[in-house]
Amino acid sequence: MKRLVVPESVALRSSPVGADALTDTRPALRLERVSLAYGDVLALDEISIDFPAGSATAIVGANGAGKSSLIAVAAGMNRPLSGTVTVEGHAVTRGNGSNGLLGVLTHRSMLYDGLTGRENLALHARLRGLPAWRVAAVIEETRLDGVADRRVGGLSHGTRKRLSLARVLLHNPSVLLLDEPFSGLDAGAQEELARMFVEVRGRKTLLFATHEAERVRVLADRVVRLEEGRVVSETAHVAASRVEQVAPNGRAEAAVRIPGHSSGVLDTAAAVLRKDLTVEARTRSMSSAVLVLAGLLATVLAMAFEPLAGSPRAVSGMLWVLIVFTALHALARGFDEDFRDDALRGLLLSGADPMGMYLGRVASTAALLLGVALVAAVGLAVFFAAPTLLAVLPGLAVIMALAAVGLAAVGSVLSVLSHHSRLGETFLPLLFLPLAVPVLLAGVEAVATLLESGELDVGWLRVLALYAVGMVAAGMMVFEFAAEE
Repeated sequence: MKRLVVPESVALRSSPVGADALTDTRPALRLERVSLAYGDVLALDEISIDFPAGSATAIVGANGAGKSSLIAVAAGMNRPLSGTVTVEGHAVTRGNGSNGLLGVLTHRSMLYDGLTGRENLALHARLRGLPAWRVAAVIEETRLDGVADRRVGGLSHGTRKRLSLARVLLHNPSVLLLDEPFSGLDAGAQEELARMFVEVRGRKTLLFATHEAERVRVLADRVVRLEEGRVVSETAHVAASRVEQVAPNGRAEAAVRIPGHSSGVLDTAAAVLRKDLTVEARTRSMSSAVLVLAGLLATVLAMAFEPLAGSPRAVSGMLWVLIVFTALHALARGFDEDFRDDALRGLLLSGADPMGMYLGRVASTAALLLGVALVAAVGLAVFFAAPTLLAVLPGLAVIMALAAVGLAAVGSVLSVLSHHSRLGETFLPLLFLPLAVPVLLAGVEAVATLLESGELDVGWLRVLALYAVGMVAAGMMVFEFAAEE
């Protein structure tokens, strides 16, 4: 097996990483009798293990041995069946952002393809309440200056991995959890990433999960082997690479805490809304496809129901068919953006308030639906020669806004639940359409009444408003659980 080579100029210096860091036996991370199960399969079986501060540990084993499961539990991404996980004495639980003490690098980048590297890092910095200068500092630290302003979707795998590491280092955590960090990288990218790990080891506690022990042997001072979810051996050795971080006073450099705080509900909602609108404005991934779909449906409906062109109820019904179908398409596109590279999980690990994430997504989806609905109304007015639609456009906007909030509130939760279904995205319509029926019925009546009388029906508006408020409230209660499953 090919050994990972770390350039001598970085890897080999005269003395080990600060003696205090290497001899300190206080655990930076501790797992006590931790078990984890996926259904009937036991992935971890009462594992107890300490990771001393400043140590570098390689967790090795065959596929299915429990390496990734150990990382997931230690990071708070999965809830253990039993046992406890603590980092620097603080309990690690799902949804607490690992108290800002952990940094997690997995197979996925946890970044949004439609944003640039700098924009992704700025988003995570904002969610963690970090100062703006930290983004520029970590870009320089990971040597990403030349590519930071390019969209993540157009970057190479190696560059995306370095950008993922920049995300991990953004809040300067004391413990790095690294799940197969070198997988899929060519030799040059592996060396560059290894160089970065060498530069931080000793100042941070490193935990590598890999099925290829030789790839991290130059970095680790302990190798722990897992088999069937149990620790079967531990081997201590002198790592092939050492680097001393020397501060101006000649002592080993210690990790410096970056002041920060978890963002509140409104801050998180504003950050998510801005992210969604930025991605949409840049890529038009949802609006372009949705408007094309709306145009096609309007054409088909206009040709099929031409004899009913003068009927307000027929026009209203066709308008709502357009809205429901476009809502489904918009939600599916958002689904893809959030889960393509575990970007949603990345936001959760950044300590983002789940309620704020939900409200931000509802706001952005509702804005898109309202825009499409108004464009569809104009299209139907042209196809059906129905100028009354244009005459009542302000009232129509009120009805559509209430409906858009309700549909977005339902769909934002269901798209996450669909992700955890074996059917994935195809399960979304089965969940969404039955719950959209109240909006469809009330909307058809409200628009038909508006077209007939020129006035808004307060009763139907009340139904739509109650639906929207109820669905938003219900979504706020269940979104956190749905997103973290």
